[in-house]
Amino acid sequence: MPSLSLLSPHTVFTPGESVRFRCSVLLRHHLCDFHLYKQGVATPLVTQRADQAQIGVDLTLSDIETFHQGGYSCQYSMRGGFPAQLLSSPSSNSINITVVELMTPQHWYNTSSEAPAGSVLKGQSFNITCFTPKQYPGGSFQLRLIRFNGTVRQSLPALSQSVTFTFPNAQSSSEGYYSCLYRVQLGGRTFVSRESQPLPIAIRDPDPVLSPIVISWLVSCVTFVVAVITIIIVAKVLCNKEKKPSELERETRTCEFPPLSHHKPEIVWTILTLPYPLTSYDGTSRQRVPKRKQDHERVDGQGGSSCVCPASS
Repeated sequence: MPSLSLLSPHTVFTPGESVRFRCSVLLRHHLCDFHLYKQGVATPLVTQRADQAQIGVDLTLSDIETFHQGGYSCQYSMRGGFPAQLLSSPSSNSINITVVELMTPQHWYNTSSEAPAGSVLKGQSFNITCFTPKQYPGGSFQLRLIRFNGTVRQSLPALSQSVTFTFPNAQSSSEGYYSCLYRVQLGGRTFVSRESQPLPIAIRDPDPVLSPIVISWLVSCVTFVVAVITIIIVAKVLCNKEKKPSELERETRTCEFPPLSHHKPEIVWTILTLPYPLTSYDGTSRQRVPKRKQDHERVDGQGGSSCVCPASS
């Protein structure tokens, strides 16, 4: 029975690499060919002719792909018997190889709906999610931020096909280009995927509660209202000032007293009727000065329309 060994230093490979096996026998026979088989496949993947002096050959599996992952064994064939025919040996021991294909991760971000596309409002939180369609045990995601003053990296274990990086308080230092990659260690080797396309994120200051247009409109309205109120107040004050003299003029009456003797001059009284009641006294009698539109009597008692004047002492 032949023996299969792995000449490559590891059992984990990536697409495009080559895997080297060695199939050998203990005794020399009239060997013809060595064959490398993959479990589950009837036809050999690699066949190598052997010289009569050889007890083993190298079998190289080149440019492998993900479908090459699995178990491998070898056989040899020789001519023997009568009549001569091609005989095959039993299968050798099996060797498993792993082919790791890391897909380029996908990534996206989530933030407040108030923020414009591609932007995050300063002080708000945002999340970046990295996703890979194919996961391996022990893998991790790395998020890289490229800024104008350097590069920042963060890593989280890939417990599932996706992981979310959270930024609770967006600041200017959070602005830049974000990209994801997937990393895994298998069989003593470290495999890293290609980076995703850079995702630009800008940090913007939140818009004011009132936009400049709204503020300007409100200031204009308030100014207009204040101006109207001021005009009304000034107009009212001016009207009141003009009204008082006219009322005083309308309410002014002149009383003429006849001469009491031939030696005393005629006395002329001007009576002003005020808008409020005024009480005058003459001796014991009390009279209220009439307000408006009343005929006044002469003091001499001779009848006629005149004004009631206060008694002279």
